[in-house]
Amino acid sequence: MASSPSVLIVGAGPTGLALAAELAAAGIACRVLDKRTSPSPHSRAFGLLPRTLELLDMRGRAESFVAQGLPWAHAALGDGKRWLDYRDVDSPFPYMLVIPQSRTEEQLTSWALDSGAVIERGVAVTGLRQHEQGVEVEVEGPQGARTEHADFVVGCDGVHSTVRRLSGISFRGSSYDSSLIVADVRLATPPDPQVYARTGKRGMVVLFPFGDGTFRLIALDHARMGAPVDEPVTVDELRESCQAVLGTDFGLHDPLWMSRFRSDQRLSDRYRLGRVLLAGDAAHTHIPSGGQGLQTGIQDAMNLGWKLAAHLSGRAPAHLLDTYQRERRPIAAATLRRTDLVYKFEVSASAGARLLRGLTTRLMGMAPVQNSVLEELSGLTLRYRPLPGAPDGAVHRLVGRRMPDTALRSRDGAEGRLYTHFRAGSFVLLDQSHGGFCADVAEEGWADRVTAVRSVSVGRRNPKALPEAVLVRPDGYVAWAGHAGDTPALRAALRHWCGEPQAPGAGRERPAVPAVAPAAV
Repeated sequence: MASSPSVLIVGAGPTGLALAAELAAAGIACRVLDKRTSPSPHSRAFGLLPRTLELLDMRGRAESFVAQGLPWAHAALGDGKRWLDYRDVDSPFPYMLVIPQSRTEEQLTSWALDSGAVIERGVAVTGLRQHEQGVEVEVEGPQGARTEHADFVVGCDGVHSTVRRLSGISFRGSSYDSSLIVADVRLATPPDPQVYARTGKRGMVVLFPFGDGTFRLIALDHARMGAPVDEPVTVDELRESCQAVLGTDFGLHDPLWMSRFRSDQRLSDRYRLGRVLLAGDAAHTHIPSGGQGLQTGIQDAMNLGWKLAAHLSGRAPAHLLDTYQRERRPIAAATLRRTDLVYKFEVSASAGARLLRGLTTRLMGMAPVQNSVLEELSGLTLRYRPLPGAPDGAVHRLVGRRMPDTALRSRDGAEGRLYTHFRAGSFVLLDQSHGGFCADVAEEGWADRVTAVRSVSVGRRNPKALPEAVLVRPDGYVAWAGHAGDTPALRAALRHWCGEPQAPGAGRERPAVPAVAPAAV
């Protein structure tokens, strides 16, 4: 058996695998435990949106995902006349990537293993205790029962999380009483375009191609929504629903799998309890409208990964790990509110609701409305609000927002891209000034945590909109922005986010961890 890891991750879904890759790449020993003996072959979640692809791009992994999926720039609105057009999205990835979750997990597994993580399958967690020095996790596997020891355990084990239950963390919310149908099928006469959606009095049917001859089919059929969730789905039922909504079943045949499901809307009371953390569906769950669940889980992992690595490396300020909950839980709460409204809007069969859906569809065909909807769906509008204890002084409008990728040109004429500087998982300081004073400050005391880039942005639509100096977190959000001469403010921001400056060769002791972290915000 391998030596004790610093972090045990429970659950080898997208969230757990992405977190393992982040931690292992940062030099943190981690092991992923999953009760399944093999990865799931089912497609399940089936799309990656622009911001998630940007995060993968920052680690040099996006290209392999795109090669396994189908970039699709037009999302059907259901009336056969209008689409959401991703081509104007301000991102290197102006599309949704249609890719089955099974392929997404294959790519994330490869990334985690390449980074040095260990993945162990067929292992179930049966007990959990934490104390000041770490956590003890009881597991049952092929070789019998054993106890694992680690500094932290992260529950990425889904809606029915064992880690959350054993930790006594509440998961509040409610269950919907309507059933939807999802299936992966083959079509004798596929639609054109292949991403296809129609709505009508009977409900809604949506189709997404996987590029290998199979399609994801989602049916919201008002005549079948009251069926018990455990009632098996039949091919005849799928065909009848398609005929009723679409007027055709496109020659539906040979389903790979079919399922009836009912969604929950639930949010964990807290994301951290001492040395126990939660991420992904273990922390929040909601209906799959807009494909937000997979995006939110991977983004949880990218937010937590660098903070936990910094903490375990002894470089983090004392408050840093608690910012994971303070930042990510409000994002999940807002997502639950939006998806709840969308669900109620979609499932209502009243004449008023049908009229409102038609009006909304027409509005979303208008450029200003469409651009706003696309930016939010794509994950480009997210902003982390300033936290208690942030450095004093005016907060630049960019702070807490996503830092877009941009083409760069250095003073000696070398060209490159901003996102390539995030490959090491460190902070990046872009210093566009002639003197490079901010870059000098970063390299004097924080060279082990900050990559200083002395270049000028030449790829933005309005390069002058960027301030002279921008400090960007490892997850691509702006920590500080200002003038190159304001080095005292930069030093305050570096201390706030990266800890105290460190002399070359100096060691730091790992900070103590309280048994119980502050309550959720």
